Amino acid sequence: MNFEISFIEEKGYFIIKTSGDTSPDDVENSLKQLFDNKNWCAGKNVLYDNRHEDLGNLSNNDVQKISEKFIKLNDYLNNSKVALVMPKDLAFGIARMWEAHTEFNASFTACVFRTIYEAENWIEKA
Repeated sequence: MNFEISFIEEKGYFIIKTSGDTSPDDVENSLKQLFDNKNWCAGKNVLYDNRHEDLGNLSNNDVQKISEKFIKLNDYLNNSKVALVMPKDLAFGIARMWEAHTEFNASFTACVFRTIYEAENWIEKA
């Protein structure tokens, strides 16, 4: 997975734009680079723009591993909002599985959206 991290200073949240095939290790690497960003502090919100990412290679086991990686890094995401933009049906379904695996074991709030507009509206609400 290729990814680009940017901080939207006037809005106070990060956007991670992804593309290509992904793996659990790719997701973990994107989180670690996010946490190394000079603008990061625990509780900042994150919007994963996955409109150009291909999740067709992921198995159910991979989805569980991605969830475990987010939970392992929960202290960094404490009280954050994490939005995932997944416009394609397959990717949306996989992301909802991740959300179900993650939501009961994390202190951050996650939500999956079909459009960037919906995700931005949700993440920008107080």
